[in-house]
Amino acid sequence: MVEIKKILVNIQFDGASLKALELAKDLAKKYNSQLVVFHEIVDVYMMKKVATSFGMPVPPDTDEKSKKSALEKIEDLLADFNGDKKVIVDISGRVKDALPKFVSEEKPDLLIITDDYEYINKKVNVNTLIVK
Repeated sequence: MVEIKKILVNIQFDGASLKALELAKDLAKKYNSQLVVFHEIVDVYMMKKVATSFGMPVPPDTDEKSKKSALEKIEDLLADFNGDKKVIVDISGRVKDALPKFVSEEKPDLLIITDDYEYINKKVNVNTLIVK
């Protein structure tokens, strides 16, 4: 039998990634796995980059407010999941750069991503399930 101790799923709050999250929750329940939910806040990263290039100030609490909002949304989505879980919310850049880094750190047995990020599969050495 296949042993899956840790599942990492990338969500961006779109339809496909919410479907991926549901699949990840089901698999985590079935295999009694830890569920790691990863979300990269791309909008804040891009806003800060644009604001800096135009010399505009960025409110100092932007990162914290954005992280708190994302965490609340994710906790709501995980309300029906009673297993071991970990939530990672990052604002350091783009999913294509951040996700491989967190996959390397977390070392999941299974990565679940949407087809928008299918190209990341070439950057990681882990079994990957791609949701369309």
